[in-house]
Amino acid sequence: MYNLLEYGKSRLAALRTLAEAFRQSPPAERWFSCLFWSFWASLVTFPMGYAIRDIMPLLCLIFLILYYRHNWRNSVLRRLTPWPLFVCLGLMIFIGVAFSENVIASLQHAGSGLNKGFILPFIAMECVRCEKDLRRLVWASVLAVFWQGLDGVWQAQTGKDFLMGYPPNSGRLTGSFDDYEVGNYIALALIPAFGLWYILRQSLSRLPTLLLCAATLWPAFFLLAGAGSRSGALAIAAAFGLWFLLTGSSNRWKSILFAGAALLLVLLAQGRARLDAVVDDGRWSLWKLGWRVFLEHPWFGAGAGQYNSAFRSLGLTPEKDLITISHPHNLYLDMLYAHGIIGFTLGMIFLLGFSWWGYQRIRPCLLAERPHRGKSIYWHMAAWFWIGFVAWLFNGIFGHDFYRVWWLALAMGHLGVMIGAIVNGPKDDEATRHVAHRYGEAAENNMHAQPFSQNEER
Repeated sequence: MYNLLEYGKSRLAALRTLAEAFRQSPPAERWFSCLFWSFWASLVTFPMGYAIRDIMPLLCLIFLILYYRHNWRNSVLRRLTPWPLFVCLGLMIFIGVAFSENVIASLQHAGSGLNKGFILPFIAMECVRCEKDLRRLVWASVLAVFWQGLDGVWQAQTGKDFLMGYPPNSGRLTGSFDDYEVGNYIALALIPAFGLWYILRQSLSRLPTLLLCAATLWPAFFLLAGAGSRSGALAIAAAFGLWFLLTGSSNRWKSILFAGAALLLVLLAQGRARLDAVVDDGRWSLWKLGWRVFLEHPWFGAGAGQYNSAFRSLGLTPEKDLITISHPHNLYLDMLYAHGIIGFTLGMIFLLGFSWWGYQRIRPCLLAERPHRGKSIYWHMAAWFWIGFVAWLFNGIFGHDFYRVWWLALAMGHLGVMIGAIVNGPKDDEATRHVAHRYGEAAENNMHAQPFSQNEER
């Protein structure tokens, strides 16, 4: 009992010391700490439900505003050169609301993503200032997929998930999402968690690292297989193909073949590789409806969230899905029918612009870092967040509507971390310049402006 009391006193004293150090630190540092750890917590608790996903970004936003107030000069947003890409996104959303057949309904549909998705890139980009931050964010992703994967294992064994008591849906696992769309979540959340391999490899040999990664991530892969999401399988396959594209030779066909093999393996694990299941998928009918709606509203679209009312007004019905279906199950058709050619073009400039910008800057730095991986794994971890964002674009081929809040939030978080990692990346060196010149990729002169030391301890 005495030892327990002494331990409690020592812990209390340590907490008081930390609180005093926090109080005496500069305001910018205080609010950065609050911003970072609230964002970190939002990643770990993301699968816990709508309330968490509604509240946590707003809490982060408060800390972000306070951080900007005290440190705007050194913020990532102020130093972000392709910021006009966000203007393109804003204009696309404006078109989807202002030119809608039902302005109020479209405003409600698009506005639902404001606090759950559209503010997350700005929050996430300020949360990366050094390699330690990236490590912590990778660990947050690992923790999220680990506990959600265990929830899937529990659901498979007991018939209910341990958080909300949800049963499987049509024989497919749902985790705490109450729907098998959890397969898309676990696939996209797994991608930055793959950075765990490089964290462990800094201190362990290959075999122990492999065993620890397998022990940590197998529940997530179990849930991915049990949820049976083919679009989730496509995202994982695309992730491995993109990694090979970033690190491999100029032979791009190897990336495609590697991604195809990964896709087949995941589909076989899910038991959804049958050709007849693909041929009979109801999405083909939904895509036809979306295209017909677009042809009726080619320039500015029918409006955000107006898919159902628009195809009904044309006297059309889905062949296999319920008449109440709300989206065409394709990210690009959803953008096209809702915003027309004008809005779709603006949206694709945003999505592909940041994808290409990130690729151009991460690839040469990653190739230069690979021979010195034991010293730094900064760009290895940053690369997986870029892959997480781009894999979302592949997931969207068979995925949800653009404004699906949890889906959008996950992608925007990955985008923001990637942006922050690039802008605050380690300073350019001779090796990086040599690799960038060798592969013909121009590196931006000021992309590595860094107000904080990479080894800074907070």
